[in-house]
Amino acid sequence: MSYLSEFEEVNGGYVAFGGNPKGGKITGKGKIRTGKLDFDDVYFIKELKFNLFSVSQMYNKKNNILFTDTECIVLSPEFKLPDENQVLLRVPRENNMYNVDLKNIVPSGNLTCLFAKATLDESNLWHRRSDNETEFKNQDLNQLCGMKGIKREFSVPRTLQQNGIAERKNKTLIEVAKTMLADSLLPILFWAEAVNTACYVKNK
Repeated sequence: MSYLSEFEEVNGGYVAFGGNPKGGKITGKGKIRTGKLDFDDVYFIKELKFNLFSVSQMYNKKNNILFTDTECIVLSPEFKLPDENQVLLRVPRENNMYNVDLKNIVPSGNLTCLFAKATLDESNLWHRRSDNETEFKNQDLNQLCGMKGIKREFSVPRTLQQNGIAERKNKTLIEVAKTMLADSLLPILFWAEAVNTACYVKNK
């Protein structure tokens, strides 16, 4: 707490973390000023014994961050790679997520980067979402998966029920519609309107 400047008490929510199933309550927030980095909106949680680092906040300030097996390095926005040829994979950041387009990297390059550190469960989960496009069904990928002992499963062609993303979104709409009908005490007659409203709220 002594590191926080412009500290103010707040009646915040609770944050769950390991070792404390009840979580810790946010009781204040402030700023941390260092020689080269500034951290804004730093929450104070008395029960939390470690300082958690907000990677997204650093990215929002246009900094570059490098992770290794032993440390995390924050680089200035002016940092430039000395050699672009050393870049093995580059993906864009969208909505605080990094989306890897496999179509652009599977046909060529070092395929091991996709699977070398994946566990069997992770690989199965990833492959269940694979379709029958050629970027997933080719000799190079077949040889690599066979060598790594990775079992693959493909969706059945022209079977919409196996579209995982659509199925999950449909389930969400149904659950929201049921909740709205139950809360408003409306009859099942208004089911279509409830689903339309749920879809509108989700896409808003």
